[in-house]
Order: sequence, then C-alpha cells, then structure tokens
Amino acid sequence: MAKLVPKIYPLDVNENIPIGISFPLTVGTQKQNFLTSNQVHDNLRNLILTMKGERPMQPEFGSDVYYLLFEQLYQEGIAEAARNAIKDAVKIWMPFITIQEVIVTPDTDNSKVTIECNYAVQGWPASNSLNLTVKV
Repeated sequence: MAKLVPKIYPLDVNENIPIGISFPLTVGTQKQNFLTSNQVHDNLRNLILTMKGERPMQPEFGSDVYYLLFEQLYQEGIAEAARNAIKDAVKIWMPFITIQEVIVTPDTDNSKVTIECNYAVQGWPASNSLNLTVKV
C-alpha cells in the first residue's frame, strides 16, 4: 500500500477551480469543493450514510450504519456495532483515512442518533471531525 507524504495537492493550488461536488446533492445550483480536505470530508460522509446495496453497480459500497439505526436504541452493543461498521467501510473504500474515535449518542426522546467520527488523513498534520445526526 502506498503511503501519502505531506505535500501541496496540485488541485488545491488554483482556488478558482473546483475539484469536486459537495454533498448532499441538491437540485438547482450545486455547491462545489475547492479544497481536497473538504472533498475528503464530504466523501467520508457519503460513504458512511450510503447503505450497502444502494449504489448501482457497486453493491458493496457504503456502510451498515443505517441497518443498525433501526435496532432498539437502548441495546448495549449498538454503539460498538456502529463503530465497527464505520471502520470496516473506511478500511475498504478510503484506506488513507484513520478513524481515531467514533462516538455514538442515541437520543430516544427525539428519535435520533448522533454520530461523531474523529479521523485523520495520512500525510496531513491535523485531525478532523465529522458530525452526523440521523433521525430514526
């Protein structure tokens, strides 16, 4: 496996040229990403929130997080299962990302689950955080 080394990404040099689209997709004017770090963040969000089997021609793309969200929220093992689902998906589809911590907080009163995913990208000096709130 290749190891990323710290460098200036050539796509980030010109701040007027977009390198990808941001998620979620919208109808009408679509926002674009101009920095590699923003695109990695959006791609990670897309990977976690995509159910396996949802993407045409790539049935293994995505994570099993949505399947866990329909389990009873008071079960002890659901947070650990969510951590494993995210780590497994990232290991396959985005191996250059290291998941440092996944915090799953169920809110049974409002029927939602908050997932905080702290991650680092190989070759980048800083850590990042992705916060997801999913209604069940």
